[in-house]
Amino acid sequence: MTHYTLGEPSAIGVPTVLTARLVLRAWCAADVDPYAAMNGDADTMRYLDGTFGRDSTERLVTHLIGMWPLRGHGMWALQDRTTGEFLGRAGLYFGPGWPGVEVAVSVRRDRWRQGLGTEAATAAVAWGFDHLDVDRIITFTNRHNAGMQGIARALGMTFIGEADKIGPWADNFVYEVTRDAWASRDSGDQVSHQAGSERS
Repeated sequence: MTHYTLGEPSAIGVPTVLTARLVLRAWCAADVDPYAAMNGDADTMRYLDGTFGRDSTERLVTHLIGMWPLRGHGMWALQDRTTGEFLGRAGLYFGPGWPGVEVAVSVRRDRWRQGLGTEAATAAVAWGFDHLDVDRIITFTNRHNAGMQGIARALGMTFIGEADKIGPWADNFVYEVTRDAWASRDSGDQVSHQAGSERS
């Protein structure tokens, strides 16, 4: 005997963002294993607080998915637009005590030095200024992480100091780009937003 009735189902709407080479999309179960492989790679995680395993990766993915209904933004899974391969994650993150919305990106190590991190981060910042009520977007990066510092500069971000006493960002460099600075830059990037939205 059934003791309940069903109402309308709810879903998490995650926009899909397309760039020349990438799809920034909602997470799915098939992403957990390749993302866990990234998170278990010492070189990939050198500046991201160290490696961790599959169980922690799955918990992280559910957290990243949950940010979308709570914040209206979050981190996307990165997919190669041509091959469909999982390449990492990128997007906008804001946690308790965060001094601003942060753009962050991590790309699979065998695809480093191809400009994919910059391409994904550019799309994330563009989407953020198009859809969020924020005046600036920031990023934190380890002082030794030349790759992320290069991405920050490519985004037109300005170095604003060291986060010596800001929670988990101690000794990190902090960069920002303001809405006005972003609007005035001539990036030449063509970012399209799929008409619908993926569901997860």
